[in-house]
Amino acid sequence: MEKGSISSRGLAAGLALLLVSVFGMTSPARAQKESPEVTIATAVPNFAFAAIWVAEQLKYFEKEGVRAKITVAGGGSPCQTGVVGKSLNFCASSSEGLILARLEGAPLMAIQAHNSNLTLSVAVRKELAEKAKLTRESPLKERLKLLTTLGTIGATSPGAVSEQIFKFLIKEAGGNPDKLKFAYLGGTELPAALVNGVIDAAALSPPSMETTEATGKGYVLIPLGRGEVAELTDYPYEVLMVRPDYAEQNPKLARAVARAISTAGALFRTNPEVAKAALRGHRFSNPKRLSDEVFDLSYAMVKDAVPKWGDMTEKGWQKVINFSIGAGIVKDPSKAPSAKEGILWSNKYVGKGP
Repeated sequence: MEKGSISSRGLAAGLALLLVSVFGMTSPARAQKESPEVTIATAVPNFAFAAIWVAEQLKYFEKEGVRAKITVAGGGSPCQTGVVGKSLNFCASSSEGLILARLEGAPLMAIQAHNSNLTLSVAVRKELAEKAKLTRESPLKERLKLLTTLGTIGATSPGAVSEQIFKFLIKEAGGNPDKLKFAYLGGTELPAALVNGVIDAAALSPPSMETTEATGKGYVLIPLGRGEVAELTDYPYEVLMVRPDYAEQNPKLARAVARAISTAGALFRTNPEVAKAALRGHRFSNPKRLSDEVFDLSYAMVKDAVPKWGDMTEKGWQKVINFSIGAGIVKDPSKAPSAKEGILWSNKYVGKGP
């Protein structure tokens, strides 16, 4: 009896092997293991990259046939350097940073956009907003005027978008950007500096400045992600960058990554509750890291900035170039690159939405 039992198990194993050899059947685990792996870095872990976090949470990369190893680079520069130096396949970072990198000769191209508005939240000390009797629902012109009265402004580093956005907005309000005083404190220190009254204002993407509201000391006065400033709306802010030669040699991988992120981003329009739940479940925004109050506020500030698909336009890139010139990122306007497709960006891989 025991001998017959062993024989039956052997027969079953043999049949299974025959099925695999004839029909090409593989287990899901084996299929996943054989999927190619790509490395993706984001500049920082904030909500500007919400579409990437949702794609990761809902396993959209795997559905496109790739395994994505996602890390945080700790800044736009190391993110881009990783792609240029080939230690990373993709970098998700800001479009004006891509322009600066290209001016310095870095071989980079954007193949997907996961924001259609600039997502920075401009926060001020709450007492300043209250003294001026302003809320984020007040007329934009009045809120911009308050920026011209600020004392020390916090920024991550000299020349960073957290500095340049104030120069741009204050110029829009008729103020003189040359008179601004900045304290360069790094991204992690800005919320605390605002809460403690060291600075009057700062701008970062959610949830950084939204956390200051929970303390009762800060207030997000101008949430740019809501699309109130025309020059910074319909604007590819955070984009997926790649070396053009890598994309040309690996078109299926480039397409898979670009479309996985775009599919996740589309949920913010077609099924926002699913997108919100997936974002809430991600390790960067789960309840252990963010309270419900801060999460809900941050989500509200960024949800309208996620495009219905990740393709880009020449008009949008011209806005990026205009901002880069107006904010002083591009020092010599005559050296600004063209906004035409094929120079800084391409829709070749992301295509159109379903």
